[in-house]
Order: sequence, then structure tokens, then C-alpha cells
Amino acid sequence: MDRLDQLFARSAREIEAHSPILGETEAGQQLLRESAFLLAGLRLWAQDQYRSDRAVRDLLERCDTRELHAVAHELRSGHTPGAEVAGQFIVSITDKPAAELAIVASCAVAAL
Repeated sequence: MDRLDQLFARSAREIEAHSPILGETEAGQQLLRESAFLLAGLRLWAQDQYRSDRAVRDLLERCDTRELHAVAHELRSGHTPGAEVAGQFIVSITDKPAAELAIVASCAVAAL
């Protein structure tokens, strides 16, 4: 299992532990997956930058699309398959409408 897979599994478990109701509907499960992917991608970035989950929390709380796009760019230039996937996913989430991004980010930050 590669690092991104491990981080995704950990993030999904933590989000579900803090928001168990998400698993009860299909829409909730989709939100859980998106939040876990966002959190896993940011954790991968943080690990590569020798930063803690505090840096991830700060990013999620600010929910600034420019910052998140910059993180995605850093990941995508990391030249590893996991980092490329994480960067692409962060871009796809940050390109959502601001209200949707805020919901995904709030679910992710609840696990931290």
C-alpha cells in the first residue's frame, strides 16, 4: 500500500469517527470520500514539507482556493504517482463552488 492509500484510509477512518452519520446515505458517503481524499492529499503535502497536521488544519480552515491550488501544484511537481493523483484531486475539489468546498473542508478539519 502506498503512502497516499494509507493516508486516505486513515483520513476516512478519522472523518467517519467524528461524523458517523456520513456513512448512512450515498451523498454522505460521497462527501466522506471527497473529504478523506482532500485530507489525505494535504497530509501527503505536509509530510513532504516536514509539516504537521496543524499546517493542514490551517489550510482547511482558511479554505483559500489559491493556496490549495498552490499546494496541488507542489504535489503535482513532486514526480511521484501518489503526489500527482493527490494534486489532481485537490484541484478537482477546489474547483467546486465555494459552498461545496467549504463543506468538504469542514468535514476534513473535523477529523483533526
